[in-house]
Amino acid sequence: MKKKLFNLPLLIIAFAHAIAVSGQDASIRVMSFNIRLDNSGDGINRWDNRKQIASGAIIKQAVDFAGMQEVLNNQMNDLEALLPGYRHIGAGREDGKTKGEAVPIFYKLDRFDLLDNGTFWLSATPEDTGSVGWDAALPRICTWGKFLDKSTHRQFYVLNTHFDHMGKTARIESAKLILDFIGKKTGDLPAILSGDFNCPPEDEPYSVLTNPQNGLSDVCQSINSSKACHEGTFNGFGNEKSPQRIDMIFTKGRWNVSGYEVLKITEGDIFISDHWLVVSELKIKN
Repeated sequence: MKKKLFNLPLLIIAFAHAIAVSGQDASIRVMSFNIRLDNSGDGINRWDNRKQIASGAIIKQAVDFAGMQEVLNNQMNDLEALLPGYRHIGAGREDGKTKGEAVPIFYKLDRFDLLDNGTFWLSATPEDTGSVGWDAALPRICTWGKFLDKSTHRQFYVLNTHFDHMGKTARIESAKLILDFIGKKTGDLPAILSGDFNCPPEDEPYSVLTNPQNGLSDVCQSINSSKACHEGTFNGFGNEKSPQRIDMIFTKGRWNVSGYEVLKITEGDIFISDHWLVVSELKIKN
């Protein structure tokens, strides 16, 4: 009987090629999107006129994760119907179920498995449903999920939040709380944080989040784009004269950032939201 001889160098090359092919689509597109709550007083920009534009942008951008803010339950139902390839995690801030605004994370169902998830309140008692923190005007929350990328078999965390619009102390303490949660919960795994932080990079909450010792990396700064990093994200349905960059994406751990963009989408006189969308392309380093 003849023994089959294997060419080891060719096997190594084939194996390396297989790894390269499997990693070709390993980049992850992340969006932070304050969709603006359903408010009948918004006139032409009311939700019924914007929901197709909003869902269409997510599909067109082929985002893997969309961290949204100000999502009421009826809007959640609309998005579920309009985004059939996605599933979401998240709960209403008032009762931990469907009441009040949520900060859900929508993710591509065919690519990612959800391993764990939860919600905590941005307060001194984060496990207390509906709790209001420090000098905040309203209950504020953070949604988190642990995911498995089925294409690379890598695990990582995604978090999404919305800081209070009134409480200066609340925003600072919320930043500390989230950073503490990430440090204790995620361990050695990479993490992504998206959100509407209701403050620009010049304010203290940003300094807390990006602390050089144990903080996160701003994806905008990671690609050294001074122009993009000075581009405002709150547009006030076109009424904001000096828009600030308050919608951001941060990372923890071994990420390569290959893209960042502020998407300014309108259809005729209709704005996609009173915030612009922020999108970044990331890849976990080998």
